[in-house]
Amino acid sequence: MVSFVYNYHKVLLVDTFIDRGQSAKTFDRPDFIKLQEFIAKHYKTVDYLLVDQMDRFSRDAGEAMNMVKQLQRKYSIQIVSVTEGITFDYDTPGSFFRAGLQLLLAEEDNINRSIKIRGGNYTSRAKEGRFLSNLAPFGYRKVGEGKKRTLEVVGDDALVIRYVYEAFLRNVPLYKIKEQAVTMGFNRKGNTAIEKVLQNPAYAGMVYAKAFKDHPGGLFPAIHEPIIDAVTWRFVQNKMKKNTRTKTIINDNIPFRVY
Repeated sequence: MVSFVYNYHKVLLVDTFIDRGQSAKTFDRPDFIKLQEFIAKHYKTVDYLLVDQMDRFSRDAGEAMNMVKQLQRKYSIQIVSVTEGITFDYDTPGSFFRAGLQLLLAEEDNINRSIKIRGGNYTSRAKEGRFLSNLAPFGYRKVGEGKKRTLEVVGDDALVIRYVYEAFLRNVPLYKIKEQAVTMGFNRKGNTAIEKVLQNPAYAGMVYAKAFKDHPGGLFPAIHEPIIDAVTWRFVQNKMKKNTRTKTIINDNIPFRVY
């Protein structure tokens, strides 16, 4: 946050709030929260809240309209979009319409962008078989650029992954598997690191894609080389499901039985 006083065109700018790198989809942003606190404290000496564009105030049209309405009704503060030249005045029909239209157009643009991203992700995963996550799974490294980027097996690390799967199918306890895997070079942290390895379809040469419109979601063949064969991976998934503890329901009407 940058604080300063600047007088220009008879307008006194008393404070500036900048949400760097924060999404405008929500009001739960650090500097926006500070802005609200500032307004609540100094509203008697503040007449306007200047924003670059209305969609930077919020990309949710409904929430944005409600927020600017509250600011005007509760604190008598009006919202001014500098770039678009709009002063939001809830009591002026023309101003209300222009600001509302600008927010709706911004939200529509945001929806279209989201659809394009989700469609692109689906195509990349389901149709092209590409692994898109930023971090390569242990046992792989990323190679290539753009659409040619894929996963390449790392020999020594792949031996660790094969050991994890084989040991699990031999009923070796997970904590023992992790101890041995660490000695072999496994460096992923977390209490469920081994479980995540056992559940990751990438090791069987598959990628997961969420359903998109009429296209089904699920597992699809990947272009990278598998470390574990698909049959072994399926066996492990079934075994993990069987090992999941079931909930025990205690009913006072049913006495304990001793055999």
